[in-house]
Amino acid sequence: MRSFLSAEWIRMRRLWLTWVLLVLILVVLALQVNGKLIELEELKTEVETGVSASDGSLLTPHQIEGNLILIQILTTDLSYPAFIGTVAHLSTGFGWFFVILLTVVFGGEDFSRRTIPVILIRGVRRSDYLIARTLALWLAMGVVVVIIMILSAALGPFIHRQVTADPISLEGLGDALLWVLRSWITCLPFIVAVLFWAVLARNMGPALGVGIGLHTLEVIYGLVLPIFATIFANADPTGEAVPWFYRVQMQLFSLSLGYNSGVFLNWGAPFSRDAIFIEGTLGLSSETLLPTTPERGLAFLLGYTIVFFGWTMWILRRRDIRFGP
Repeated sequence: MRSFLSAEWIRMRRLWLTWVLLVLILVVLALQVNGKLIELEELKTEVETGVSASDGSLLTPHQIEGNLILIQILTTDLSYPAFIGTVAHLSTGFGWFFVILLTVVFGGEDFSRRTIPVILIRGVRRSDYLIARTLALWLAMGVVVVIIMILSAALGPFIHRQVTADPISLEGLGDALLWVLRSWITCLPFIVAVLFWAVLARNMGPALGVGIGLHTLEVIYGLVLPIFATIFANADPTGEAVPWFYRVQMQLFSLSLGYNSGVFLNWGAPFSRDAIFIEGTLGLSSETLLPTTPERGLAFLLGYTIVFFGWTMWILRRRDIRFGP
């Protein structure tokens, strides 16, 4: 088991896609942080001038109040050491697509090249094969998270001086590091779920299409629901005024892997995707139809991991791979 895991780790380090994806992740993160800095400056300019930067129209007092709230949130997120957790959280937004791509390529390679019979002939147990492959991918994600944490910790003070004149304090460092840890933990159910599709299809193409397609659907679903929320903004979320089909859509979305990973990542913090009936500048009710309990999100992540891992192991034992124990 240990020797096979070491072999998997060496194999992953030699895979050119691993390093390409790492560079892409760092580049996208840098662009996102720069975008937040630009957004913060634009919001401050709009508040000072009272004029919208997008169309040049005058801002209402309500819009200015909303800008002040956004400025406070952005300033907090970009201040040190909260910046470490902010970068870790940003990496999960687009990072799942990189996790899916690496998992499909690395996990489906043995089936595409027909090397899995050779591995099993050499005495590698099917359980050891699946566990080692999963751990190798998860540890690789951990290394990426650590690299992101180190870079954000090194560059954080520089960003802090750009957004606020307050002195740097280590208050909140524990929460920021918890963001990093949770970012790594949430990689596991995605890896196991995508490995399931790779083993089921025994081909990288279909597994990649299904993996990215399902997650894209989750993202689109999360973006469309707030649009429906504005339509039913005057409805009482606890009463019968909310249409039944909207309630059904909310329940389906709350069962998705993407939603529950988001709830878990935002443990103890307002859930950013929970725009439905949120209290604030939109003037909506503070009630929500979405479950936002982080313990529930963690339970669903564990459930997804156990179910897909067991299902994948069952497929490996039942399919027509006639070699090895």
